[in-house]
Amino acid sequence: MKITKIPGLGRFGIFIDDVDFTTMSDDQWLEIGQLHLQNLVTIIRDCNMPWETQPDWCEKFGPRRSGVRYHMEKKYGQQWNWLFKEAQANNPIISELDRERIQAIAKVQYQTPGGKSFMKVSGAKDEHGNALGMFAEGELLWHSNESGTLTFTPGVALLGVQNMIGSATGFITTTDYYENVSNAFRSELDEMILLHRFIPGAINPGLRADQDEIMHANMCPEDDTEIPMTILSPGGIKGLHYSINTAYSIKGMSKESSDEIFAMINKELFVDKYIYDHWYQSDHDLCLFDNSITLHRRLGDIKERVCHRVPHDYTKLHSNFWQPYSQPDVADQFEKEILYYVDLCKVRGYRMPDGSLS
Repeated sequence: MKITKIPGLGRFGIFIDDVDFTTMSDDQWLEIGQLHLQNLVTIIRDCNMPWETQPDWCEKFGPRRSGVRYHMEKKYGQQWNWLFKEAQANNPIISELDRERIQAIAKVQYQTPGGKSFMKVSGAKDEHGNALGMFAEGELLWHSNESGTLTFTPGVALLGVQNMIGSATGFITTTDYYENVSNAFRSELDEMILLHRFIPGAINPGLRADQDEIMHANMCPEDDTEIPMTILSPGGIKGLHYSINTAYSIKGMSKESSDEIFAMINKELFVDKYIYDHWYQSDHDLCLFDNSITLHRRLGDIKERVCHRVPHDYTKLHSNFWQPYSQPDVADQFEKEILYYVDLCKVRGYRMPDGSLS
């Protein structure tokens, strides 16, 4: 196993080469997981991980997570499999909008032979011209997933499957910027609470309406959700939870004043020294990336590209409960909601506040 530094991304990000998943032990994989927690972005180049096993490998870090599933189960008091089936049958118990969202998810959600779900991200189409995956057209602007959700999923594993060459996945970590601002402004950032709203087309301008609704359900299902600007990543690294696709305003400030601060941050944050765009040289790279204080984007030709996306937790890499928030009231709310999430969605392998695994 060879480890080298990714150019850009400030002091974060690593490439890993010469990894063989046919002989990979659990201990070796967990060692990679610990390295990843401290580097935020880990790219395993020319990876021979079979796509059918991707969810299994991710679950060794922590359970797979889905914010959409959680919000739907919470809203209707029914398990996801029931909601999935009834939405396909147009059961009026589920609202028309939610049926449309679930039906759109059904078109891009797939299962491994072992029955574990993942989402296909692809520009490829079937013989009828229907997209086979999410984000089937165009470039994606800077974003993080579930950005307007207090219990957001902290990690993503994106596995290249075919036709990746000619496209790029870009990353930007926020910690170096956060540490380089003045002490006074850093203190302001630490006190900021962002109000999040879903903004149509803010990730993928011109996105099809059905897929935009998936993003609405995934990114920010409830307007004006309050989330602190600065949080701790699962690896204990402090940075900004600042996904510009849903960050609408700053609590206690006017929209105009909020936009002025956002414009100043954007000018200083989105610069070359903090950015790395990974232009694929292999169809089978595995990108592991933090989803708490790291943003990602997509560039290039994705017409026939196929990759598989698994959102997941890192709790099996921890010895203690991960608490991203420092404000006592927000921390308490997070703990209550995450425990309800674990119970409602029957999550197994989540690190509980007492240190045990669910």
